[in-house]
Amino acid sequence: MPKVDLWLDSEDIASAQQSNSFNFEVPVDAVKKGNLDDPNDDKAKATWMQALDIVEVKFYEDETAPTQKDASRYDCVTAEIKFQVPADATRSSGAADPNAGRSTTVWYRVVPAAMKNKNHAKYKANNFALGNLNGILRSIWGSSVFPHGASANLGDFYGSENGADAPVVGKRVLCTVKQSKYEGNKKDELRDFVPQESQK
Repeated sequence: MPKVDLWLDSEDIASAQQSNSFNFEVPVDAVKKGNLDDPNDDKAKATWMQALDIVEVKFYEDETAPTQKDASRYDCVTAEIKFQVPADATRSSGAADPNAGRSTTVWYRVVPAAMKNKNHAKYKANNFALGNLNGILRSIWGSSVFPHGASANLGDFYGSENGADAPVVGKRVLCTVKQSKYEGNKKDELRDFVPQESQK
């Protein structure tokens, strides 16, 4: 059997760990609080603006997973969205973006039974998911994507038919990335999608 001997130094090991962390690298222009690399600093966080391309979307019926607060499962519709930082991305200073080419996948679950039902256990989670799904569409096509008083089907934007890509695939959004700690591990959140008309 062939052998490949690797003589790893600390830089090699750090690079390997970073490649497996699936977290974005905090750019130099991020707003930081604390030290995200300190295992004892659970309140550390960083936020920055990031342009992302939507490279893949799956839109399917599913059910929510049980949690510590709620062991029930609820029928839901899931939008599974893979975002990728453009390969040629730069920061506002003109420097290369350290996250160029990196990707992240986010799952947004909408529980139809919780729509406009404040008494439902998933009401708040529903509003969060819907807010982000709507925010993505406004970031692509502007706030006029939803005419006032009109009915909108999110499946028209995130779903696909006959093997074609969903309409959002290949589009670019601008949002805030928040990196923080959860149970000692770094986590990235995409939030505050910027409407197309407010982008520079």
